[in-house]
Amino acid sequence: MSQSPLSSQLDAERAALLDRAAASVYAVESSRVRQSAFVWRGGLLVTAAEPLEGGESLRVLKDGTSSEGEVLACDLRTDIAVVRCAAVVGPALAPAANPPRVGQTIALVGRVAAGLTASWGSVHLSAGPWTTRRGATLARRLVLDVRLTHSAEGAPVLDLEGCAVAMAVRGPAHQVLGIPIEAVETAVSDVVAHGHIAHGYLGLRVVPLALGVQARHRLNAGRAVLVVADVAQSSPAFAAGIEIGDLLLAIDGDALQSPERLLGRIQGKRPGETLLLARRRGSVVDELTVTLGARPTPDP
Repeated sequence: MSQSPLSSQLDAERAALLDRAAASVYAVESSRVRQSAFVWRGGLLVTAAEPLEGGESLRVLKDGTSSEGEVLACDLRTDIAVVRCAAVVGPALAPAANPPRVGQTIALVGRVAAGLTASWGSVHLSAGPWTTRRGATLARRLVLDVRLTHSAEGAPVLDLEGCAVAMAVRGPAHQVLGIPIEAVETAVSDVVAHGHIAHGYLGLRVVPLALGVQARHRLNAGRAVLVVADVAQSSPAFAAGIEIGDLLLAIDGDALQSPERLLGRIQGKRPGETLLLARRRGSVVDELTVTLGARPTPDP
């Protein structure tokens, strides 16, 4: 049975999209993993960070060629890694102008040893702000109804115009997640400007204090609070009036029961963003709006 003209046209359009994307999609290989990556701007590739944890050097592969790459940033909070390779010559993928819609057709384009690989699917979920499991706050949560092999992790997710809407990564419960393309742009811009991906900085050290039942009721707190053990001079915490011995009860309305939760919330925001801290000093409970800064560069 011959194909209908409509099916033939659809196949031709899909093949043309993959042909255009092929020049921008590479593979990166370490001693532990091989995954996909894509060109963001001259000499810079973007890929998934979690499989590359460790900051080792890479091989950048495409069409039978192999070149040395360097991991410039590997940010586990956003799951974005930026790799530099002088041999990268493909064009940068254009970012999509609009956020993806639920039900929108997408293509995941990766690279394996045998060449290009593609998987077609749709956007299953596109919802408002998303806090990743590592604590970063992204503009939206994207869940993709698409097949993702290990070698395709870090691959670009394209719309039918061939524009990038996200980077594909593995999520919990076998989900395929998309890191929004706006987060990728922000990460690469940070690396180009500062040499790292910027996260918020508060400038204090805390220790947890477990509370008994009576103390929880008296303080109107959870199982623990955080005691401020140190405050850096000239830090955002210092400017907000936080002092050693203060009890931190909540952040943005959520109970603070571990230093990790506080750190995740801080580093999930960018310099210049604000957070709301509930503090107890003596018998007085108040709320402080703190504007986060950038982590100071250590003296050489």
